[in-house]
Amino acid sequence: MSETNAPDLSELLGWDEICRRHPDQWGALVEIEWVDDDEIRLARVAGAGPRRADPLAQARALHSRYEEMGHFFTGAVRAPTTGFLSL
Repeated sequence: MSETNAPDLSELLGWDEICRRHPDQWGALVEIEWVDDDEIRLARVAGAGPRRADPLAQARALHSRYEEMGHFFTGAVRAPTTGFLSL
């Protein structure tokens, strides 16, 4: 796929706005500005969708342009709050 088939990027958005525009979806984010290691200040959405693979497929053409691409879920975490370790 060529750069001409690359998805349109959103403008720079804060995490709250990304969550409002793409509720309970997976997103591929680029140009990420971090507040700290766990909090996104701003980013551009390169792809989004309900299935984990959707945004990565949409943003595939951008891999040559962006060295880093984040993959995040905008909804509530559905995993157990306690860890499970089996030895």
